[in-house]
Amino acid sequence: MARRSFGRAFASDAVLREQLIGSVAATIRADGSAADFPATALAVLDLIDLDAPSSRIQSSLDWLIAQANRPGAFGEGCTAARHAHRVCEHAVGGFFSPAPPSQRAAPASMPNGKVYRVESQARFAASCLALTAVLRAGRAHEPAVQRHLDSFSNLQLEWETWGDFLVPDLAFNAIAALAAAPERWQPTLEAMVRLAGNQQLHDGTWPRVDFFNALDGLCRANHPLVGPILEQALPGLLQRQRDDGSFGNVAADERALVGLRVLERVKSPPPEPARTLP
Repeated sequence: MARRSFGRAFASDAVLREQLIGSVAATIRADGSAADFPATALAVLDLIDLDAPSSRIQSSLDWLIAQANRPGAFGEGCTAARHAHRVCEHAVGGFFSPAPPSQRAAPASMPNGKVYRVESQARFAASCLALTAVLRAGRAHEPAVQRHLDSFSNLQLEWETWGDFLVPDLAFNAIAALAAAPERWQPTLEAMVRLAGNQQLHDGTWPRVDFFNALDGLCRANHPLVGPILEQALPGLLQRQRDDGSFGNVAADERALVGLRVLERVKSPPPEPARTLP
């Protein structure tokens, strides 16, 4: 996938691509789901990146969309505290349910190595991953998808406080999803990127945020404000790089790909938006 992204294909890549498509497709059950909710969203994203035929993606895509607004979705219900922080059903909606309320969704591991161990955070992050997959698959017209995207604008004030009620890491999961959204949500994306820039420390990191989760979300956004933020983060990224080019043992392949995207983004103009299915 890294070679495909940067135009450095090997002669054997066509065969490898078919093998990878088959490997991912083999993890998908008859109903379209994979091992768990995040794995299903990741399977859709991987198949899109591999230019798999839509027939390989459709069942998993339909399964994900069917989880929208189901019991267990983030924002379900309301309490006085949640209402005050705009994280209840009166302010947000359209989220995908990674599991029924009676089952734990945490811990939820993101592809970049970030793990959410708090239940509400795991449900939010998993839903953002699914939202990204659904958007890249060309299903932005779904009412739940549009409601999910609209919800991010209602949560900006909460993230502006960089508080604990809606942890800052989740802002970068929202940015990753908004990066795949149509033009209508560009103002929300820009506001979120500005917020991330305002909270960045002099060393390029963010307080109480997983560094690679932040970089992963930002480098997906095709917006001119992202470039200076990534430039400021670059020294910290290079300090974390090992002699073999990796960035540690946690999600080693994915974090190396994040690092590569940042390096390419800093020295090059913003890339074209990620390909979506027609």
